[in-house]
This record gives sequence, C-alpha cells and structure tokens, in this order.
Amino acid sequence: MKIGIKKVTKLAVLTALCGIANSTILPASDVAAATTVKAPYSTAKKWTAKLAKAGYVFELPNAVKGALYHQSGKPYRQKTLKKIVKNQILFKVKRVNKIHNSVSVDLVSKNGKYKGNTIYINGILNHNSKIKELQPLIKAELRVMDARGDQRPTAELLKQVEQIATGLTGKNKQIALTSIKQLKEFIKYGTMAETPDLLIGSWPNDDLDN
Repeated sequence: MKIGIKKVTKLAVLTALCGIANSTILPASDVAAATTVKAPYSTAKKWTAKLAKAGYVFELPNAVKGALYHQSGKPYRQKTLKKIVKNQILFKVKRVNKIHNSVSVDLVSKNGKYKGNTIYINGILNHNSKIKELQPLIKAELRVMDARGDQRPTAELLKQVEQIATGLTGKNKQIALTSIKQLKEFIKYGTMAETPDLLIGSWPNDDLDN
C-alpha cells in the first residue's frame, strides 16, 4: 500500500504503518480509560525492549490536558505537566501497549517521581533530537522515512545520512550510528515499531520539506 506521508495526517500514518485497516486511534483519555478498566490490550515485547534500551531520553513535548495520565487513569494536573515540560524531565519507556487499534506507552521519570502513560504518537519526544549538531542528520533521516512511506527508492537518501554521520564525533556520532542502524530496519520492514528512537516525536512529520 502506498502511503503519501505529506498528504495524510499523523494518525492515519500510524494506522497504516501498524497494518491496521479502517481503524481509529484513541485519544489519550480513552487510552487511559482502557487500561484502567482492563480493556483488551497486549504488550508489544520487542517494541518495549527497543524503547527501554534507549534509556531516559524521552520527554513530554507539551503540557496540554491529557499529556500524561497516572497509572490509576487520572490525568496529571496541568500545573504539574507545565513543570515537567519546563524542566525537561526525562522519562524511560517501561512498556508499549497496543490497545484496540491504538498504541500507548508506560513511562517513568529518571528521578522516579513521575509515572504514568500517554499515547505513543505525539506523546513523547526524544530529547536528543534537540541537539544542534544532529539537526542535519535528523532532517536527512526524515527524508528517508518519507521516501519509504511513499515506496520511493531510499538508497541514495540513506547514503546522504551516512555521509552526514561521518562528520560527527563523540556521543553525537554514537547516537547517529544507532539511529542509522534502526533506520535500516525501518527501510526493511516499514512499521511504526522500527521508527528510529531519535525520530520519535519528530516523525511522522507534516513539514518534511522544511
């Protein structure tokens, strides 16, 4: 199935890449409610292991209502959410849940003070994606993701990504090499679970040409 990333919404992309036909992505409130009332859900074990391995690198991108729910299903107060976002509190993914035709993630903060769940898409952002030196790499990787989604050739675009990585050093180069390895997995399988950790919160992207 050909997917035009630039022409569809982020939620539609998630539906297509998860291989779910004619499905609806639940809002965060419904995801929380589903987990609270023990609605049918399953743990995506390989996906969980992949994101957990990334460590405490995820943050909440915004403090909108429903950005994070307590394990009880009660939403965090907006005052608390604003504090979490302002202080760029880092979280680790403890579990990835497939609920109805949606995906949620269980999170725990590095200091252990905050625990809860949120929706996967738009719900978390990789903190490393803000590193200035990694911006060219990220933009190049997003072009590869876009091409894969459109079922266009990715070989030349991937070479550009690898070339950019050669100019990086230290921690940034390690982040880049890990991301490229995961990017190749995405090219091979094309599902949301193979999205490089570095691009979580940045992809799907409605402005890939910028």
